[in-house]
Amino acid sequence: MTPPRKKTRPASPLSREDWVKAASNLIAQEGVQAVAVEPLALALGVTKGSFYWHFQNRDELIHAALEAWEQDQSDDVVSRYAGIADPRRRLRVLLFAAFEDQENGKFFAALAVSSEDPRVQPYLRRATERRLAFGVEAFQALGLSEVEAQERALFAYAAYAGYFQLLRTTSEAVEAVTDLSGYVRRLADALIPAKSSRRP
Repeated sequence: MTPPRKKTRPASPLSREDWVKAASNLIAQEGVQAVAVEPLALALGVTKGSFYWHFQNRDELIHAALEAWEQDQSDDVVSRYAGIADPRRRLRVLLFAAFEDQENGKFFAALAVSSEDPRVQPYLRRATERRLAFGVEAFQALGLSEVEAQERALFAYAAYAGYFQLLRTTSEAVEAVTDLSGYVRRLADALIPAKSSRRP
């Protein structure tokens, strides 16, 4: 019986993170269904052997890209912005940062299209729940009731989701009529009270 051949490292210097980044960029542009080993290897200028050194199969790469996005856009968001003591400023900074991050916004919109995909669904659900909870907490810190805080957090998230979904499907129309900074400023002005509602 012939012994199994040892897995040898390919000549390519590409790391696991390089493949994840390439897959993430492809998801943002064309969706989860577009992720395939051969086209990615061709785009990266390597053989498929480089891929199989780091991953067992295509699904493992997709999960790795989704895990990286979840970490960056949910867990890390809390650590990046929770340190802003003024909840009003925290909300405004968070809104502007979310809308200005076009790459991750498009990635989110691509995932939303595939929300029924069992690979995508749990990541999208957890990230959404964490983002909404963070928004609710910030609005409550302004003295709003839990119900009103939930409504405002939902309005803000719906505006974000809708913007990037429209940008994905009708980018020319959106970019032609939208002043993004003005849009986010008006959204923030509408949702974030000028003064705290907290009673002394």
